[in-house]
Amino acid sequence: MARSILGMVGIKPPKIFYGWWIVVISALDDALKHGTFNRGFTFFVLPIRTELGIGVAVISLADMLGRLEGGLLGPVMGFFTDRLGPRVMLAFGGIMSGGGFILLYFTNSYWSFMLVFIGFLSVGFRSGYNNATVAALNNWFRRRRGLAMSFASVGNGIGGAVLAPVMGLLVFSIGWRNSALVAGILILVVVVPLSLFVRRSPESMGLRPDGDPPDELDVPGGGTGSHPGGHAGRRGARSFGEVDFTAREAARTSSFWWLVVSVGLRNTVHSGLSFLLAPVMVWFLQGSGRGQAESLGIAAVFVGLLGVSAVVFNPVVGWLSDKWPKQKISAVCMVSGALALALLLNRSGYWWQLIPFVVLLALSESANPLAWAILGDFFGRKSFATLRGWQHLPDQLMSMSTPVWMGLIFDRTGSFFLALLPLMGFYALATIGYWTMPRPKLPARLQALEEAAPAVAGASE
Repeated sequence: MARSILGMVGIKPPKIFYGWWIVVISALDDALKHGTFNRGFTFFVLPIRTELGIGVAVISLADMLGRLEGGLLGPVMGFFTDRLGPRVMLAFGGIMSGGGFILLYFTNSYWSFMLVFIGFLSVGFRSGYNNATVAALNNWFRRRRGLAMSFASVGNGIGGAVLAPVMGLLVFSIGWRNSALVAGILILVVVVPLSLFVRRSPESMGLRPDGDPPDELDVPGGGTGSHPGGHAGRRGARSFGEVDFTAREAARTSSFWWLVVSVGLRNTVHSGLSFLLAPVMVWFLQGSGRGQAESLGIAAVFVGLLGVSAVVFNPVVGWLSDKWPKQKISAVCMVSGALALALLLNRSGYWWQLIPFVVLLALSESANPLAWAILGDFFGRKSFATLRGWQHLPDQLMSMSTPVWMGLIFDRTGSFFLALLPLMGFYALATIGYWTMPRPKLPARLQALEEAAPAVAGASE
């Protein structure tokens, strides 16, 4: 209606760049992923532990093996994303994860739980979702890459703020089995249809990255003369985000492995806290003498607050990252994570102490989309999903055991204190890694193309 009225008075209605719709789709899909799995599944841990009569560590073993599987499949899934496109992989992930939650309803033993968790849930969530949509966003954006990826990651916060607490309430009210059934159906009816609207690249629709006009100069590296810092039209300016490394060329740079290790250290903490966030909060709250049921209810509220904080921080951090160095901003976020964990060490049990905990933790989590923006800025678009897949393997090998050894410490000592200390150390190492991360040097092939760019520019003018 609004467009019709504008047309009648001779005003051309603004046209939304299609890349932003992919940002919306990515945010919605990630909201479901985090609300049901990354953040939401933490509410399943204690009920499953009670029903199956097993420890937290053996439940965490499923997550560890799922991460190992995701790491081993990462290069394969990255290859298929580059070859088949993000739409196919997003649909595949939705079918596998949604079907996995439905199958979880029927599990009646620890081994059937392991089969469903590893064979369906882990495969689905780690092959589709942001593994597919981030590759699409890297194609659709250059100058606004950090902002677009951070806005897409707002879905993580929405999932944590809204869906995860809802999952917690469902688990408490209708049981974990019925909650799994609800989650599975919801994923199938939302994620799979949305995947149909994802397009591989702006060029496939006759558009340009960031919605730039078609008369900008194309440079031989595969990009335009636009500068990722937001200064469009700087012809001949060197921009690592605008050249396309092959996967082999990128893997030969120290910058790629610097990024792999830094992200792996961050995810070593993330893997443990995401899977055991509710148990960690319950442990802290019980320091004041609360029971498990009361503590779980309070934990559900603060998992929601974590999501709200992420909704605030992610776009702000993304906007800053397109103006200031992404590596330095990521380092500051790692310091925030270490401070968050330090707040739990006294185990006072005061609920208000969880407020700064979740706010600081949310700030640390906002570094996650920056990692992929850095990858795109450094190495370009064409091999992005393949590189992300190869990054996924060492990342998962580094982080997959965290929930298990955290669970073992808790099962044997009744405390997470000794688990939080090494997590703070990992954050400290990640801070150093991000702060000192160098930009990659161009290989000889791209140096030759860059040297030829001024001549191409002169000829076009």
